[in-house]
Amino acid sequence: MKSFGFTIFEPVGIRTDYPLVDLEKKQVTARIFYKDKLLMTVLVDLRSNHIQKEGNLSEVAHLTTPDGMKIVDEEREISIIKSQAEFFIENRISNPTEHEEQLIKNQLRK
Repeated sequence: MKSFGFTIFEPVGIRTDYPLVDLEKKQVTARIFYKDKLLMTVLVDLRSNHIQKEGNLSEVAHLTTPDGMKIVDEEREISIIKSQAEFFIENRISNPTEHEEQLIKNQLRK
């Protein structure tokens, strides 16, 4: 018996950016927006293993998938940001936006 499925990706208006990556201090700042409104800023300090956040995601806590699953979980979002911070520091990426744009350009050339 074969089974198959599909996923529909539908934007909900949440985005994260990384305006500051300090390779020397090993600190990364991330911001989470909902429909262009800043909801939360997270500072990850990998040297001291400390995470500082300002704001929260309560405004988007009501967002769910059609089958009722929560779309946004604050702990999960912070965990993702910490993982991204580790990736940026380990790979010496000081400008994530520029890095992403370069990856896209390289893929388009193939």
